[in-house]
Amino acid sequence: SLFRLLKDGDWVRMELGKDGSISITPSTKEEATSYLKSLQPEKVILKADMEQKIIFKTEDIGWQDFISVGSKAANYAELAKALNTPERTIVRPGFAIPFYYYQQFIDENPHIAQEIQRILRDPLIKKLEAVSYRESKLQKLREMILSESATVNAQLLDDLIAKFETVRDQKDRPHKLKLRSSTNAEDLPDFNGAGLYTSESYKPVKKKSELTLEEKRIELTETLKIVWASIWNLRAFEEREHFQIPHSDVKMGIQVNPSFSKEDVDGVIVTKNIANDERAQGEGVYIEAQRGDDYSVANPIPGIQPDRIFIKIDRNQPFNKELYNVVFLQHSNIDDDKKTILPNPNPNPIMTEDEAKELVYQCLKAEKHFKPLLGVDNAHFALDLEFKISKDEDKIRQIYLKQARPYIN
Repeated sequence: SLFRLLKDGDWVRMELGKDGSISITPSTKEEATSYLKSLQPEKVILKADMEQKIIFKTEDIGWQDFISVGSKAANYAELAKALNTPERTIVRPGFAIPFYYYQQFIDENPHIAQEIQRILRDPLIKKLEAVSYRESKLQKLREMILSESATVNAQLLDDLIAKFETVRDQKDRPHKLKLRSSTNAEDLPDFNGAGLYTSESYKPVKKKSELTLEEKRIELTETLKIVWASIWNLRAFEEREHFQIPHSDVKMGIQVNPSFSKEDVDGVIVTKNIANDERAQGEGVYIEAQRGDDYSVANPIPGIQPDRIFIKIDRNQPFNKELYNVVFLQHSNIDDDKKTILPNPNPNPIMTEDEAKELVYQCLKAEKHFKPLLGVDNAHFALDLEFKISKDEDKIRQIYLKQARPYIN
């Protein structure tokens, strides 16, 4: 009956009660704006070194290089330093493409640079209620970036392909690579930015045949532009608005790492107890994991549920795996085929207890390594990490970590 009294475009206040109830009452633009401002955090200041042109190998950089390649790529490299040993690889080698090349792309396509300036000067863009208008303008910009008329520097393409050719698969062909956003506006101690930007795969082999050099240039051009264009995703634009981040200050670096071809598990882990479950009491680590890679945990689909796991630990002996206690809080509703959605939870756990304990052990090592770097003044410092479990060449399941950032409460 309430909705019959409201017109399209009317303002409402929606509240979710602790009992699961939802109340909707009429509101005004002024009330909504005031409430939004009351939630607004302190302004986030971005940094970017726009002079660095080196396309780095992962092993050649560390966390401090966030200034030129972004925190995702820099933290990935630091994670490798913390966990990789001569006997075992937890973080796979890759590359980091600095901010310089995003700006080069914008500068060499002046029609795109001009459109960005038009958008940022448009007074309607920032109007709270103008979501459809905002999305239409941002979509037009993304389409300009993705169009064939937008060119990528030829020397950059050839330099990247030459480096990427050194990463080979089991059949000695160029490896499929994942190009992941690494902006200066994500994975920060005061701004998470998870899920705002887009990652894309570079596929130098298709239908079991290696592409020609020219085909690789075309493939890489499309891949780079998809990642770069995602700076202007609506969700990213609106999140930055809330955190008072100037959009013109946002620069896109790229983290590059080999794709996982035989992925058994995809998941996230936080090195503190955020389970919010009465069965998970005391100090511990929280995991959400899913079968395969069709259903992302980091960007979930409604109706898909992951395994939820709590591992109780002793903070006085955090690396003593014998003291870890594994509690399965929820089972995934994805079948063992990694594709079929089941009407009820799948009773088969996605991870073994030994795998969960080993994952926790590695992530607590990472937390200890990163705290003096990123959380020296934070007594409650914890890491938010993404992981994979994939079969190696001997078809043995191995744990890999692919991202680390400070956990923000």
